[in-house]
Amino acid sequence: MLTYYVGGKQIPFANKAELERQMPPLKKKFLYAEDLSRASLDDLFGRDKLKDAQVLTADYFSNSILINKGNLTFEAKPLPAEAQFTSYKDAVVVNANGDEKPDILLVGNYYDNNIEMGRYDADFGTLLINNGNGNFTCQVLNGLTIKGQVRHVLPVTIGMQKAYILAKNDDTTMVIKFKPGSLQKH
Repeated sequence: MLTYYVGGKQIPFANKAELERQMPPLKKKFLYAEDLSRASLDDLFGRDKLKDAQVLTADYFSNSILINKGNLTFEAKPLPAEAQFTSYKDAVVVNANGDEKPDILLVGNYYDNNIEMGRYDADFGTLLINNGNGNFTCQVLNGLTIKGQVRHVLPVTIGMQKAYILAKNDDTTMVIKFKPGSLQKH
């Protein structure tokens, strides 16, 4: 059961219809959404079941990059604000600007979410330019728009030049390649 806190009260994330699909007895226990909204978790499940439940918590939700500090230690660094607008499914190291620092192309989006949350569709291709010391800035893809739910990106070589195949969910694949200072679609 995913929950969150409002004013110190723990509230289920799912709405009444979703909860009833997962736990049909709630239909009879709480006839109206208003009644359910006033119920505590103890009211929903019973104190005994909650006492024995495994509790997991999360408090870090930023899209981030892990910087390898060596000796099996990593530093989590949140990505720039422009890279926080959707979920990402894959990433590939690229050389987008011709320097020696590895840049990152992020791809993603997710449409099959519930209606209350809506589609995660704000990514049209996110390019992270490496500024050194684990710092990245977002750059537009030189007019290129990557639409859809990209699930995987795979580096390939086409005519001695590195390119990238983007596999999309229920859509055509796309091939892109970087030229120093620009990005092209093929």
